[in-house]
Amino acid sequence: MAGRKRRKSRKMGWKGQLLGIVGLLTAIVFMPTTIVLMMGMIPTVVAAVIDRSGKGTKALTVGAMNLAGCTPFLIKLWSTGHTSEMAVSLITDPRTMSIMFAAAGIGYLVDWAMSGIVGTLMLQRSTGRIVDIKKKQEALIERWGQEVAGEMPLDAYGFPLEVPEEQKQKKKDKKTKG
Repeated sequence: MAGRKRRKSRKMGWKGQLLGIVGLLTAIVFMPTTIVLMMGMIPTVVAAVIDRSGKGTKALTVGAMNLAGCTPFLIKLWSTGHTSEMAVSLITDPRTMSIMFAAAGIGYLVDWAMSGIVGTLMLQRSTGRIVDIKKKQEALIERWGQEVAGEMPLDAYGFPLEVPEEQKQKKKDKKTKG
């Protein structure tokens, strides 16, 4: 029993259940809007499923652009008559679905471009940081000697196995003076 890991149950609390019930009732009451959004937001669901980062940034980016692509048709649905027939006629129009999915495609492009830009900026920043660290390390070596570089072999107690050249020179100077 001690070696087994307990699995946490992912039960929804009463607040989650209440939110689910309210969401379901809202979807039923506003069925035409639900129909258009369910069909139009498919790329967002796909982005949420394939996002491996676990942060949900791809789903958020694609979802925002996808919703922006759905908005004109939702406004048209609301202004011309909020009926299920109108919703079905909107989603069966190839231009409507093309625009909704193209907006989601732009969301994918934004996510891809921003990932590349952020990656490049982080690489530049880390490269500059490495250069700064090497300069500081050289200054420390110059001030304290080669022992602080971490490149000398040490014995079990942490003392250098080889005597640095500077110390050898100092010992020779002491012997010749003394």
